[in-house]
Amino acid sequence: MKVGEYKVIDDYFPDWLIKLVSIEMTLIPMKWDNTPRKDSFKNCRFLGNMILIEDYWQLPDVNNWFADYLIKCIHHDICKEYGITNTVRILHNGQFALKDDSMNGINHRDSEYNNYLSLIYMGHGNSGDTVILDKDNKEHRVSFKEGRMVIFNSNTLHRGEAPTSGYRASWGLVFPLFDPTGVKLNDSMLDPNVKDTAWYQREMPTD
Repeated sequence: MKVGEYKVIDDYFPDWLIKLVSIEMTLIPMKWDNTPRKDSFKNCRFLGNMILIEDYWQLPDVNNWFADYLIKCIHHDICKEYGITNTVRILHNGQFALKDDSMNGINHRDSEYNNYLSLIYMGHGNSGDTVILDKDNKEHRVSFKEGRMVIFNSNTLHRGEAPTSGYRASWGLVFPLFDPTGVKLNDSMLDPNVKDTAWYQREMPTD
């Protein structure tokens, strides 16, 4: 998929599953340190948490059944033409409707490289557009809908806007379009607090 292009997928999951996941996404613990900025929290800071980094679950006390199922659907069906074998990360984003719009996202890229694919899963809420910028920097708005997925090249500028009411929860997934075994990934792809991460070079958990 070229930079600036995107694809919207609706009605992939049954209604009962979308509703169940919507409820469960409100229970995911969050921290007040989520931002697409790399330099500071100023003007763009909201709630979030890393669910998965480089195929390793980060929240052992959270039920990851849907995250695991979603990954398998992407690998083997939704994006099967790309031959994806691994997952860089799943980031849980939480935004509230505030009077000062301080939880609005800003335009950013998930990667500075073209060989990654991003997918946004809209999990809980009733508003808060995903905005995609094409190669000419023209904005394309994708309205929020529970169960909707938006797929694009990770080098594409985009943002997630805060809801107009209530709480908005979404997941940002990133996938390498290559075999990452033994490859050191750029820390900017991950949680800025995580250092020295590398594919398949960690000790396996003992518990």
